[in-house]
Amino acid sequence: MKRSRFGVENVFWRRLIDWSVAHIPALFHGPLIWVGATVFVFFAGRARRAVMTNLGLVLPGSWLVANWVRVIRVFANFGWSLTDTATHRILKPRFRYELERMRYLEQLASGRNAIVLTAHMGSYDLAASLFAQKFHRSIRMVRAPESDPSSTEHMHQALEQSGAGAVKVGYSNDGTALAFDLLSALRDGEIISIQGDRVVGDVAQAAVRFGRHQVFLPNGPFVLSLVADTPIYPIFIVRIGHRKYKIVAREPIVCERRGGSRDEVIANAMQRWAEVLQEMTCSYWPQWFAFTPLSSSHSESLSIREEDEA
Repeated sequence: MKRSRFGVENVFWRRLIDWSVAHIPALFHGPLIWVGATVFVFFAGRARRAVMTNLGLVLPGSWLVANWVRVIRVFANFGWSLTDTATHRILKPRFRYELERMRYLEQLASGRNAIVLTAHMGSYDLAASLFAQKFHRSIRMVRAPESDPSSTEHMHQALEQSGAGAVKVGYSNDGTALAFDLLSALRDGEIISIQGDRVVGDVAQAAVRFGRHQVFLPNGPFVLSLVADTPIYPIFIVRIGHRKYKIVAREPIVCERRGGSRDEVIANAMQRWAEVLQEMTCSYWPQWFAFTPLSSSHSESLSIREEDEA
């Protein structure tokens, strides 16, 4: 089936943002983003429903009308994320940023190797570029490919350009070859970055508790951590103002076998990640760009009884 040139995932829109950044004064970006977000909420039905589902997990009990308004806000923030990323790449202005719990970022930068686990929040691409610039470390990003191959190619080129060669990209559909490549990269002292808040395609997954729900998250980063004996650093970036971001770090997650089985170690580490992810998405839900339901390979999130009811 031929894909529409104006489909919401088509590269046309990303190229339009590039053109707008280069030719339209920044004063007009805000109004255009809000108009675009409002329009796209009605046309991007699949993404809208996914955001609604995910908001139900982090903001339970909300009214439907309130969540519709929140979805527009999420879409607008996503527009700002794309615009800021394009601005950083094309115009190269100064972006300001704050660091929360910098000691963990310093540990990450000074360590021999590491796995960065993050979410679809803020400007993930901009964060990788800023990290590489500040700490003078290259970073290898793993991401799911876009449904439009042209969009994937555009994003790949944009990342390498903005990262000035310090940001490399791999794709999660590369399967076993990618897993061995990442393991080799870690053993060579590299930092790899993975988004761990959704399951797409045939990516390996496992169930975790997310509030009062059971959801499914990718378990590959934790298997990799265990095999490579490498810590996992939860890192997030959120937009807090005009060309201003905050990079948020949390305590590293270490997968170590200490009297437990391999499956138990991975399950415990994944649950710690789920708790961090819940904290961040509850605090910064307007910037959680999870356009796929959190439990993407299952039709519904299943409630889990409280431990004292077991």
